[in-house]
Amino acid sequence: QYLPVPPNCLSVPDISDGISVMSSDLSTTMLKKVLKQVEIIKSSRSGTPNFESHEVEANDLQTAVAQYLQVRGTAKASRGMGTRFGISKEPNDSSTKAWLEKMKTLFIRKGSGFSSRSVITGDPYKGVDEIGLPFEIAQRITFEERVNQHNMKYLQKLVDEKLCLTYRDGLSTYSLREGSKGHTFLRPGQVVHRRIMDGDIVFINRPPTTHKHSLQALSVYVHDDHTVKINPLICGPLSADFDGDCVHLFYPQSLAAKAEVLELFSVEKQLPSSHSGNLNLQLATDSLLSLKLMLKNDFLNRAAAQQLAMFVSNSLPGPALLKAYSSGPLWTALQMLQTALPAHFDCCGERHLICKSEILKVDFNRDVMQSIINDIVTSIFFEKGPNEVSKFFNSLQPLLMENLFSEGFSVGLEDFSIARATIENIQKNIQDISPLLYHLRSTYNELVELQLENHLRLVKIPVANFILKSSAMGNLIDSKSDSAINKVVQQIGFLGLQLSDKGKFYSGALVGDMASLFQNKYPFSADYPSEEFGLVRSCLFHGLDPYQEMVHSISSREVIVRSSRGLTEPGTLFKNLMAILRDVVICYDGTVRNVCSNSIIQFEYGVKDGTKPQSLFAAGEPVGVLAATAMSNPAYKAVLDSSPSSNSSWGMMKEILLCTVNFKNDLSDRRVILYLNDCGCGRKYCRENAAYVVKNQLKRVSLKEIAVEFLIEYKRQQSTYESSEIDAGLVGHVHLNKIQLKDSNVSMLEVLEKCQDTINSFRKKKKVGHLFKRIVLSVSECCSFHQSCESKWSDMPCLKFFWQDTSDHHLERTSHILADTICPVLLETVIKGDPRVCTANIIWIGPDTTTWIRNPCK
Repeated sequence: QYLPVPPNCLSVPDISDGISVMSSDLSTTMLKKVLKQVEIIKSSRSGTPNFESHEVEANDLQTAVAQYLQVRGTAKASRGMGTRFGISKEPNDSSTKAWLEKMKTLFIRKGSGFSSRSVITGDPYKGVDEIGLPFEIAQRITFEERVNQHNMKYLQKLVDEKLCLTYRDGLSTYSLREGSKGHTFLRPGQVVHRRIMDGDIVFINRPPTTHKHSLQALSVYVHDDHTVKINPLICGPLSADFDGDCVHLFYPQSLAAKAEVLELFSVEKQLPSSHSGNLNLQLATDSLLSLKLMLKNDFLNRAAAQQLAMFVSNSLPGPALLKAYSSGPLWTALQMLQTALPAHFDCCGERHLICKSEILKVDFNRDVMQSIINDIVTSIFFEKGPNEVSKFFNSLQPLLMENLFSEGFSVGLEDFSIARATIENIQKNIQDISPLLYHLRSTYNELVELQLENHLRLVKIPVANFILKSSAMGNLIDSKSDSAINKVVQQIGFLGLQLSDKGKFYSGALVGDMASLFQNKYPFSADYPSEEFGLVRSCLFHGLDPYQEMVHSISSREVIVRSSRGLTEPGTLFKNLMAILRDVVICYDGTVRNVCSNSIIQFEYGVKDGTKPQSLFAAGEPVGVLAATAMSNPAYKAVLDSSPSSNSSWGMMKEILLCTVNFKNDLSDRRVILYLNDCGCGRKYCRENAAYVVKNQLKRVSLKEIAVEFLIEYKRQQSTYESSEIDAGLVGHVHLNKIQLKDSNVSMLEVLEKCQDTINSFRKKKKVGHLFKRIVLSVSECCSFHQSCESKWSDMPCLKFFWQDTSDHHLERTSHILADTICPVLLETVIKGDPRVCTANIIWIGPDTTTWIRNPCK
């Protein structure tokens, strides 16, 4: 009468890619089977059951319940006589498979009791390899220390100072939280569990861990606040920020684990990225802001220079000016920056020159400041080593923060106020491009879409110029980042195109409903109101009306839904790749092996120009993990970096990753990217027109795409205009769309030629060749057989195919041949483009667009 059903939180969640369910809880299926069996029993009874039917019902119900309990999990059975005497039993296959499915779905990870989770905050005055741990966590997490003759006095002192929680002697564990000094004396061989102290090593990650450098080993310092503190420079490899992000901390216990953590995860070992070769540590926004402000000041007085010199290890150099008018000695900003450089350091580049740790030349342009710092750090890494890079950042970061705190920086309302004439000009330009929105909504055309994007890009230029030249916000953003510029344009310029009926998660019906709502709300608007087609002219600074706010909310929520739903596919990709490749490493002999089975996967790894792999990649390098994350990390970014105006990144990434199961390089697995340069002819939309022409030449157009309807006509006698054709019989008519034919620039003679080639190729096949030998094709610009027209002639192009058989005995069989065999073959005929091209798309590549093929023109 009663069946235990655990709460939903203990069930395995369904994992879906939005189309199909990739993994589900088998116990839910079994529970449905039990309930279905109950309903079958109830519906099958017509009265009181007899003994035999009752026995059958009970057996079926007990079987269903037993399967459910086996899948759901029950207590282990007691050891029986068969187990005692070594009699083994075969496990139930369904139960075993169910639990294996759960393990594969949920538990590709390693668990540890020595871990914690906390919110992170920034502390720029600490080192990049340090982490601040709250005292309330440090007093609960312990490290193991085995007592020996060398550390016994040290550990005894910790025990006496109540810094140890427990100790283990053999198999017994004793608590040290109670008792007084001198009551516990340690002996060699005992294991002490001491509290975390300054200098201990931990490693952290911020989920989801999508690449190798998401794990970082850091040195602990204990503080009295309630959050974990890290240097802002380490946020880059962790993909973290300080808006409430949480990190997981793990505390390695054994000496082997600590050594492994230091060798694999330490900051100095992970300075260059294993994927791109670029530096993982780069100056953050606040550091770059301070650097820009410092370089704007010509000189610093003695007090300011000595204050900044407190944070560097080198001594303060001599002043650039010994004595100035109405002031004492003065130092330049470059003199302060060079105090963070290592001794006897030389570096040169296109925009900088450093000789013996003295900066002789540097480009003060704020757009290249980040790249100059990266070049300097790269030179320090290769000339001085990773330890000097850490010292450089540990000196430069607090120096820049102290300068920012002393100088200050603020943004006022004037930084958001654009001239009224500029706003009016933007509104006028948006109104001028409203007809493009109307044409794009009524008839989709990629050329019109490209023109619209180019127009909007031109409209943003005055706002971008104001931001970079007249507003203090220009110092806060990256001038080369289109996404950063677009966000500020939405704040003070205009929101831009928010709704689209193509390529979005919401349906076209919602777009139509919003257009109807606008017409009802503003019945006397202009001829082409931009808001009706999803382009919002207002900005966030000046406010939005209710309709504009609703449009913006739909756009923002669509991006959130797209990111959350789209993460399922990269997550499944990452899980499956890691399950196969996580144990693949480089061994000391240079081979690539699976450490679990010791099977050889590659004899050599990364051999180029005769160099040995040992010189390029160290033994133990997790090349399997690198291979897995090299695909999954861009996949995550392609989904998370989606914007309202572009969501093609994940589509491109998925198209590259999707290949056949047998790993053959089929035609459909190849991808070609063509980059078009500006010809400099001066004509408008030259590149857009060129891209559209190339796409039309390559795009495959089949007869099915322009076909309107298919009809079969029986003709008893031929008319005079058809005297050149055959006698009475069945005729198939494929009516074609005249407008699409004209847009594709394809004539009916070309259609006939392509279809005739298809018929000839099928005539050579053994099974259906005899059918196609009876087919005769012809075309006409206007068809006389059209049911929707009252007149005999119709202005619709037609492809006709005739069945050469004058007998009327098998008309039904012949009609089935025409409809089921001949017509599908003709509809698949490629009438334009290359048959090998599956799809051809036009994508605008911006400076910050994620691409997987290097642009040779950059």
